[in-house]
Amino acid sequence: MSLNTAHANNGVLIHASEGILIFSDHVTIEFTGHNNGAMKGSKQGRVYLTTHRVIYNSKSETDSLRSFSMPFVSMREVEVEQPVFGANYIKGKVNAQQNGNWEGEAKFKIVFKHGGAIDFGQAMLRAASI
Repeated sequence: MSLNTAHANNGVLIHASEGILIFSDHVTIEFTGHNNGAMKGSKQGRVYLTTHRVIYNSKSETDSLRSFSMPFVSMREVEVEQPVFGANYIKGKVNAQQNGNWEGEAKFKIVFKHGGAIDFGQAMLRAASI
């Protein structure tokens, strides 16, 4: 995962051979198990699924976490959760990428307050297997 490398002018920055498969607005992301100040707390924004990775872009232009990129190879123990009460979410662990502006490992939780977690999760599973 890399921190603040996937945004440009309020949009998403993707590689030449990469395509956006699906995106979801109004998501909340939380990270635990790390020491990076930019990743502390709950963040709101948009999440993209591309052919190679998951990208989060913050809704707030003043947030110290403007974007993050999680290539499929850096993600593990990914699960889609459907709680009885509350919004569906995707959780897992992610390892930092070399030169990714942070180090170590973190747990992530992406909450889909306006729906879409199941579709996003299924599309992510298909994309990761290609």
